[in-house]
Amino acid sequence: MKRKIANAFMASLVFSGVSLVLAQSTEPPPIVKIIREDMKPGKGAAHEKTESAYVRAFQKSKYPNYIAWEAMSGQTQVWFLEGYATYAGIEAAFKIANAEPLKATLDQLDVQDGELRTGERTMIARYLKDLSYFGAPLNLGKVHFVRVVVWRVRYGHEGEFSELRKIMNAAFEKAGVKSTRVAYVVAEGAPLRTYLVVTPVESLSAVDEEPRWNNREAMGEGFERYQKLNSDIVVSTEWTLFAVNPKMSNPPKAYVDADPGFWTPKPAAK
Repeated sequence: MKRKIANAFMASLVFSGVSLVLAQSTEPPPIVKIIREDMKPGKGAAHEKTESAYVRAFQKSKYPNYIAWEAMSGQTQVWFLEGYATYAGIEAAFKIANAEPLKATLDQLDVQDGELRTGERTMIARYLKDLSYFGAPLNLGKVHFVRVVVWRVRYGHEGEFSELRKIMNAAFEKAGVKSTRVAYVVAEGAPLRTYLVVTPVESLSAVDEEPRWNNREAMGEGFERYQKLNSDIVVSTEWTLFAVNPKMSNPPKAYVDADPGFWTPKPAAK
């Protein structure tokens, strides 16, 4: 997991001591940096071991907290997410990662980790509260699974995509959907105009419990407009289910306090 790549930081978060925004247990961070690693098949155990070494190194420094999402569907990949209040935090994190003795440790780990990857992409995304949907109250520290829908939209059609999402959110409310959808737009690091719609859940049973609803009935008069927008402005959509991996994460104290059995499980008895 390369935390020191200069061009990723230049392409684009000041934080106080730790990643303060990510530590909030309920409100999504205004800005997230996402490091996506595409993994070689069969290297999951080796990758988890290397990433655990990254965690130990970062815990000895003031580098921001981060959470790891491991794909359960689609391409073999892991996403690492850091939350920030402002862009200036990228520079602060960059300086921490490039200061000794952390830099030397990361250099060694990058060599090991690089042997396990087929590719990597860094993205920076902004939170879109007005396009998000909030169902039942959610504590981010208790989230164990995440569904991410990547929307790629034609340039210049941001307004239409906003309209599309609001039609969908109104339908969610009418159908009584309880799960939250958090919307982000990628500001740097992705082609076209890329949006991420994230559904965090504590258990996959929440997916089973969601009401089955008909688009046409729930959207009412907005259905035809939704269909046209989807056809005219959306280039592609991609759905991926992730599991939160505590061993590859460096969670804030608020997360650990919210769900200690998940983030810091006790060793199995011999």
